[in-house]
Amino acid sequence: MTDRVLILIPPSEGKTAGGTYPPLKTIPPLTKELLKELQEEKDQAKLLGVKGAALEQAINANRSVTSAKTLPAMKRYSGVVYQGIDYETLKHKKRFDERVRIVSGLFGLVEPDQPIPDYKLKIEKLQAAQRWKPLISEELKNHFIIDLLPLAHKKAISYEKGKAIDFVREKNGKKVPAGHFGKFIKGRFVRWLIENDITDPKEFKKFKEEGFIWTSEYFLKKKED
Repeated sequence: MTDRVLILIPPSEGKTAGGTYPPLKTIPPLTKELLKELQEEKDQAKLLGVKGAALEQAINANRSVTSAKTLPAMKRYSGVVYQGIDYETLKHKKRFDERVRIVSGLFGLVEPDQPIPDYKLKIEKLQAAQRWKPLISEELKNHFIIDLLPLAHKKAISYEKGKAIDFVREKNGKKVPAGHFGKFIKGRFVRWLIENDITDPKEFKKFKEEGFIWTSEYFLKKKED
């Protein structure tokens, strides 16, 4: 395969607070616009989708984006996909950093080792996906994309060459999304791609963790007897 491969994953709702790296030196123009709109929104609970202590934490994090200390993205995000990747134990971190990109509602296309502050913004809010789409899509040109994004994040991208990856399971005779566990297995799949230097979809059939089998269109876990 001649095109450079990029593996796209979503950020996570779960994030590690605080930071040990300096605050951001430069901020993308669209990030500045979104931050301004975030802070001007009167109904913060509706916008951010949380309440109580979590709401206060999210509001404070968004107010501090330009001044707060940062962490590399792979240390900032702590959700299930990232648990599946288990970045700290990877043998090929450099390869991971070169091939993986995170599609963020606030920062656009994020590199794994890129320092970012704590923040709260779902990509479906403030039309973030639609606004990032032309910018991110330009960055994806001349790449072969392995797309592990959920539907909301797919609206932020377009690409000419690539393969979208889904994990589904059989339930009551029907094929349904793999759900919460599907996030973990996505992380395991990304880890497998990197550790085994896999770039060709023809090789996906070699991945068989947790009973998922590649069908040439998606990974399927058949109903257990």
